[in-house]
Amino acid sequence: MLDFLKSLLNKGLIKMKNNLQAIILAAGKSSRFKTNHSKLLEKICGQEMILYITKLLSGFEVQTTVVVGYKRELVEATVKNNHAEPINFVHQEQQLGTGHALMCTQTFWERDHILVLNGDMPLVTADCIDTLYKKHIAQNADISFVVAHNIDPDLNSYGRVIQEGSSIKIIEAKDDTRENSEHCCINAGIYLFRKDFLEKNINEISKSKVTGELYITDLINIASKKGFKVETASAQVDIIRGINTLKELWAAEQIKRAEIIKHWMERGVRFAFAQNCHVDLNVKIEPGTNIGAGVQVYGTTTIDANCKIEAFSILDNAILQEGVTIRSHTIVKNSTIGKNSNVGPFAHIHTNTIVKENVAIGNFVEVKNSEIGDHSKAKHLSFLGDTQVGANTNIGAGTITCNYNGILKQRTIIKDNVFIGSNNCLIAPVTIGNNAFTAAGSVITENVPDYALAIARAGQINKEDYAKKLLDKNKQNIVFAVRDEVAIEDLVNSEELDTLSSE
Repeated sequence: MLDFLKSLLNKGLIKMKNNLQAIILAAGKSSRFKTNHSKLLEKICGQEMILYITKLLSGFEVQTTVVVGYKRELVEATVKNNHAEPINFVHQEQQLGTGHALMCTQTFWERDHILVLNGDMPLVTADCIDTLYKKHIAQNADISFVVAHNIDPDLNSYGRVIQEGSSIKIIEAKDDTRENSEHCCINAGIYLFRKDFLEKNINEISKSKVTGELYITDLINIASKKGFKVETASAQVDIIRGINTLKELWAAEQIKRAEIIKHWMERGVRFAFAQNCHVDLNVKIEPGTNIGAGVQVYGTTTIDANCKIEAFSILDNAILQEGVTIRSHTIVKNSTIGKNSNVGPFAHIHTNTIVKENVAIGNFVEVKNSEIGDHSKAKHLSFLGDTQVGANTNIGAGTITCNYNGILKQRTIIKDNVFIGSNNCLIAPVTIGNNAFTAAGSVITENVPDYALAIARAGQINKEDYAKKLLDKNKQNIVFAVRDEVAIEDLVNSEELDTLSSE
């Protein structure tokens, strides 16, 4: 998004920063979310809602002021943490409507034209703002605002734009008492004002008779009555969607997700079941990659060329180098998978793990905070925690590196060309030397030298005929258990006990 805006600036298509500033309205209580959280901090494809607007305006390089109120500390922190440039904040202590919010910003009015828009409009595009600005300047308008044509009855929270001859006004949805409105033109909530118009008329906004609030939309009514020049710019209804409920949040994310997936399709990425996948905004995918059904890709995940991610896998802040295969139902989080490695199915790679090139991580293997060397394998039912594995090493099925002693996490080092037998427990801290072997079933507590074979298990003892004694004892236990569960009087006759005993 920012690259796109910079390209427009370089081409001279956007010349705004010298005479324009922006105000974002972000003080609302989010009451219709019913979550006790600010809706502006809800994430859409991995990015907080408010940041879609602040980053859009950053691309225009205009001075920005954010009006905050409900959960203001969290909103301010989120914006500040994601912007290097200074952004002003104004506290609207009482949320008395959009008009009142605009009044709270008067001390920051410096430029000739003031762009005002809501903070809950994550789908607004640079083209929408650019079109509004150009029309406003070309027509020398006092007010310009964005409208859209809407025939969806579910989108009923928008103010209606009523134009009759040269007169134009906006009726807020809360104030519109008509049962069936014939006007399908709605107000998007994006306005561009001349500063001198605002200075002269801002205090003339009247309270709504229904809610008692002050609405920005009243400024359009005032301008029309006084003969000021009012212009509109049209946009698609999906672009200007505001978000007031969790249902509307879901709808907006569906649109944004589809937009992101289409973007990667156009760049050579195959989605086997696109409508069933999720890809976050800041993910990067190279051509030739194939993504299966139900895959979820989060955060800043980077997927190099010709990778294959099978169904229902999750990648979260992962790095996949070229040619990696992620088998189904695998999770990779905060970790790197090297070239041509295979991981899964049902594997879990997490916490700063590095899997190097041509590695095989198999079924039900968990790797945490570890490094697995080139051409090494851990193919079955293992846990490798805080472990350094060298190259060409084989980890046998059921192996566990015991990294936690109840107080500290400690490391296991397994060097090159090592063979770890099945069902081993390696008690950290411990080092297995180059070219060493460990026997199956071993509990390794001491370092193993290079080229050594470590056997750490009790000697086998065979007790002749002891299995028969165990079977007889178990049969007696079954009889006693039945007698405890079933009352004697419920038994038909003593032959039933004989039958149980013989079985």
